[in-house]
Amino acid sequence: MLLSIVSSGIGIGALYGLVALGYFLFFQATAAINFAIGAIVMFAGMALAVISKDLGQAWMIAVLIAVALAILLAWISEAAILRPILARSSDEFGAVVAIVALMFVIEQLAGVIFGRRPIQGKQLFDAIYFVGDGIIESRFVWNLAISLIVFAVVVAWLRYGRYGRMLRAAGDNEAAARVLGLPIRRIKFAAVFATGAVCAVAGVLYASQAPLNFHSHLAFAIAGFIAFVIGGTGSAWAPLVGGILLGLIEALTIWFLGGGARDYMLLLLVLVVFSVRPEGIFTVRVRT
Repeated sequence: MLLSIVSSGIGIGALYGLVALGYFLFFQATAAINFAIGAIVMFAGMALAVISKDLGQAWMIAVLIAVALAILLAWISEAAILRPILARSSDEFGAVVAIVALMFVIEQLAGVIFGRRPIQGKQLFDAIYFVGDGIIESRFVWNLAISLIVFAVVVAWLRYGRYGRMLRAAGDNEAAARVLGLPIRRIKFAAVFATGAVCAVAGVLYASQAPLNFHSHLAFAIAGFIAFVIGGTGSAWAPLVGGILLGLIEALTIWFLGGGARDYMLLLLVLVVFSVRPEGIFTVRVRT
């Protein structure tokens, strides 16, 4: 039984890690927290479900449309919301309020376009593996495998890609990056593009396993943000570590204390992290 609990925690945690990676990439580009990440994940997942099931389009076409929509929403959050506000004022509170407002706009837009009923895409991962006395669902294995691939691609891009290598410099000190002649807008667009693509992968994975509705974004936003905070910003692998830790804590809490204790445990976890290690597990090292 413990194997089943641990596998489910890791599988769900890998999904949380993908959402947290969206937070991470957007933060690296803008030094801002995009609370609309969860809404983008939800929108992509609902788009996949409606296009592939209700409209009868090929699954791959639905995936491509979902990815395009997620990238568009991520770009809107940076270029149409965050950038103009920060250009007029350095007050970050106004930017946070605007991003939260965008989150609820996306929520209502999803309800109008896709309907307010729970919808689910094509069930892709329904196999069950028996390991000793335990059971491992294939969807958890696929969640971890796909997440590892996505993270490996992002890490390689950040390390070897032209815009990936310039991303941290642009996010840490945009003024200095401009003085150095770095193409700030193109760097941010590349990061926002990656953010949207990652959110789409998370949405597609979730919609292929469980129903979604237009309120689902809140759960994604909260879980992804907590995973992002736990992992920190010192490594591109940090969101995955934070997500898996969060998933394991969540699964063990539900098993030992019941589903009603989940929210209280998450709240306690956030308080502990902010009190003990607010910078997260992985921190940025500065050479002196």
